[in-house]
Order: sequence, then structure tokens, then C-alpha cells
Amino acid sequence: MSTTRTSTTEWLYTQMLARIQAGDWPVGSSIPSERTLMEEFGVSRVPLRESLSMLRALGVLDIGHGRCAVVRRIDAGVLGHLFPLMLSMEGQQTFQQVFEVRLALEFRTAYLAALRRTEDDMRRIELLLAQFREQVESGSPDAIDTDLEFHVQIAAAAKNPLFPLLLRSLAGFVKYVARESCRGDLVRLRRAVQAHESITEAIRWKDAERARVEMEAHLHYSANRIIRESLANEPSAESVPCRIRAI
Repeated sequence: MSTTRTSTTEWLYTQMLARIQAGDWPVGSSIPSERTLMEEFGVSRVPLRESLSMLRALGVLDIGHGRCAVVRRIDAGVLGHLFPLMLSMEGQQTFQQVFEVRLALEFRTAYLAALRRTEDDMRRIELLLAQFREQVESGSPDAIDTDLEFHVQIAAAAKNPLFPLLLRSLAGFVKYVARESCRGDLVRLRRAVQAHESITEAIRWKDAERARVEMEAHLHYSANRIIRESLANEPSAESVPCRIRAI
């Protein structure tokens, strides 16, 4: 691909993405035909199709044969893969750096969930708590996934769609660390169940400050134990390096 065509493709990709971000092409709508886009942007078919392919790969366009491309909502699961990949490309990240983001996020989601949750939210949170408790006692490998879903549901109950989106985008890292930390450790998993019970009770009674404190205690305990174990394995390390990986 020539430099000129590459720059045209990238420019066109940026222009079309801006249309989507601005709401000119809303989710669920068909974008203009190829001929219309070629005339509007003054480009040939080749860079246009390359730009459309880039948008499709990003997950914002659904392109089928014989019809115009349709704008689609990005699945949070896509971010769950892209975010850990982006971090890994930035180099070694310390556990503390990445976990700080989760701490700041979940302190607030627990607080707001207690204030804003609905009865439906409460039922979902309690169902996930029951599933987590049962899976821990049965030794199910699904316990870690249910643990994460419990936290995501609390984020959803905070009634800000960005909260669960951001938390899910950290899912690869969070699940990897949790699996490595809790593998075969029934005592630790049972302690997590107790923490979930305390958080759930605070949210049930709409005690926002208690929900925040319980979440803080839960996450700090988990983080501090992981850090201590990592330092024990790498006594010379000043921080705990973690290559961020999707699972």
C-alpha cells in the first residue's frame, strides 16, 4: 500500500468515525452508500473499502453483502480484549497501577449503587451472591467469573452506563490476577463470600457509606495479599510487575 493511499485511508477512517461519534450516523442506522461516500469525501473505492474494513474490525460497523453498512454498538467484551492489549503494548504495568483504577472505580460504584439500586438490581446482586457462595463450596472454576459479575452488577446498579463498561474493560486483568491468587485457596474464597455478603447487605439497606467502606475493605484485603505474595516470590522487586493479559 502506498503512503498516499495509507494517509487517505486513515484520514477517511477518522472522518467516518467522527460522524459516528457525533451522532450523525446513530447506532442502528445505515450509513450512506459507497457511491455517496466516494462523492462526499472525494475518494476512490479502494481507500473507502479499506476504511470501512477498519471500522468493521473496530466493531462499530456491521457490513453485509448487498446492503449498506449499519452502525452497531460496541460490545463491552471487545474493550475487555483491547484494553489489556493496549496496556501490554505500553510495557510492564505494576499491579498497583492497574488496581488503583479498579479501587477508585468500585468505591464509587458501591456508594452509588446503595443510593440508586432498584428491586430488580437487588435481586440480581443477591442471585450472583448465592451462585458465588455455592460455586466456592463446590470448588467450581466458574466462581471467579461469578465474582466479577457480582462487581459488574453493582456497577450497573449505580445507574451510570460507563461504570460497568469500564469495569468489564478491566475484566481480563482482574480475572487473571484473581485466578492466580485464589487457585485452590478455599479460605480466601470464603472470605470473599463474606465480604460480598457485607457489601450486599449495605446495598440492600441503602447504606451508601457502609457499602463504600465494605467494598474498600474487600478490595484492599485482596490487593494487599496479592502484593505480599508477589513480593515474597520476587524479594528484590520494588513493585509488583504484571503483564496484563486477557483470558
